[in-house]
This record gives sequence, C-alpha cells and structure tokens, in this order.
Amino acid sequence: MDWLSDIIKNLAISKTLVAAVFVTSVVMYVGPIVVPGGIPKIQPDFVPYLFVVMVLTGCLLLFWGIAAFLRLTKDSVRSATRVLADSTLSEPETALLFAMAIDPTQPINLNNIDYSRAHGTKLEFHHWTKKLEEKGLARINEWDDNLVSLTDKGREQALKIQKQSKRQSEA
Repeated sequence: MDWLSDIIKNLAISKTLVAAVFVTSVVMYVGPIVVPGGIPKIQPDFVPYLFVVMVLTGCLLLFWGIAAFLRLTKDSVRSATRVLADSTLSEPETALLFAMAIDPTQPINLNNIDYSRAHGTKLEFHHWTKKLEEKGLARINEWDDNLVSLTDKGREQALKIQKQSKRQSEA
C-alpha cells in the first residue's frame, strides 16, 4: 500500500494537476447528461472509477481551499493586530527608543546598562527590545542579542518621541 501514499503525496504537490483531473472527470461524468450529443458517454464499467476520481480530487481541492482561506484569515487578523499594536508603545518601550535615539547611528549594548539604577532587569530589557523588533522599530544583532539598533521606522518613531519630550519640557 506504499504506492497509494506515494500517489497522494504527489497529488498534494501538484495542485494544478489535481484541478485538471477534477475538471476533466466532472466534464466526463456530467457532460453526457447536460449535452447528450456533444460529449460521448463513458463505458458503464468505468463510471464508478470516474466518480471516485471526481470525489477524491474535489475533496482535495475543497480542503486546500479551506486551508488557504483559514491561512489568509489568520494572516489578515495577525497583520491587523500588528497594525494596532504598532501604534501603541508601552512606557518602557518608549523610554528605550528615547535612549537609543541619543546616538541613532550606534547600537545600544544591553551589557553596558547599569541595571541597579535602571527601571528593569536585563531580562525585561531583552523583552522590550524583542517587542520593538516585532513592531519593526529595532533590529537585534543576529550574532549578539545584546546589541540593538534602530530601524528607519524606529528612527522616525524616536524622533516623534524626542519632539514630544521637548514640547513637554518646554511647557
């Protein structure tokens, strides 16, 4: 029965082939009923096999369609959530962006922070930088996760924070 699982695996690879087989089997099965003179009838011995092929390929297409719809829905919800989350920064994330904006050309090194005076632990700082990275505002160095730099979007957001801070200090 290995050959059956191999056939199903290969069918899963070629969705175009499955769609073509489905359309062909539907035309061969329903065609003689709809257009009696246009499409020749299939031999009665092959009708059950044709029906099985039509149902199998139809089910595969249906399942793939449902999976694609669910994936699209999930991605849409995730991107909508990300857009809403991008617009709001927590106070520690804002403070971290502000600190990174002091010299936006240099990455901030989390090892150089004095955590006895900071408003959080090193673990919390890693969490906040990860959140900033998820929002597209910061980039964590792939070889040293203690080095964090601003992205272009992060620089724009940091500039807004600096301007807002300047307005608040002047008022």
